[in-house]
Amino acid sequence: MLMLRNGSLRRHNQSIQFPDLSLQHGEVVGISGPSGVGKSSLASVLAGMVTADVELLELPAKQVNQANPVQWLIQQSEFAFNPRLTLAASLNESWKGDGYLPMLQEYGLQASWLARRPSQLSGGQLQRFNLIRALVPTTEYLICDEVTAHLDMVTQAEFWQQLLACANRRNIGLLVISHDEYLLKAICQRVINWPQA
Repeated sequence: MLMLRNGSLRRHNQSIQFPDLSLQHGEVVGISGPSGVGKSSLASVLAGMVTADVELLELPAKQVNQANPVQWLIQQSEFAFNPRLTLAASLNESWKGDGYLPMLQEYGLQASWLARRPSQLSGGQLQRFNLIRALVPTTEYLICDEVTAHLDMVTQAEFWQQLLACANRRNIGLLVISHDEYLLKAICQRVINWPQA
């Protein structure tokens, strides 16, 4: 289980109070809140990238020489890739090999694009590569931080259909951070509104 209780973080002379949350394997939970409330800071704490003051933080154990079981997909996928590396080089770093190749067709990506650099793909294509990179075999939880906010409606729908099917198949817990209330109601089993009224 992914769990946070009574958590806070000090950032730039500001104290961010996180909502209590829990996420089970296979569950889809949404978080909705205004810009600047600290949603990405929460994601960074849950991904183990930032240390916060918490009463209880339960994260899956990370094994030596394996990717973090909690993966964080950011909104702007162009910042998630080294611009000097090809897509193949970036994916091989995460996967430690080419085990991701069967996933390319599932996500509408061409193997020939692996030789390209991030700037040579559209935002939707790059975000799907970013998703594949995060779906290494050890991933147990995926934090989706406004991941389709910049995509057109058709691409958004395809992205979520593919991701939800994969999460269901692999029993991955999804934490979906979004301003899009329609999206959260459509795909989440429950939604945390932050700050709470």
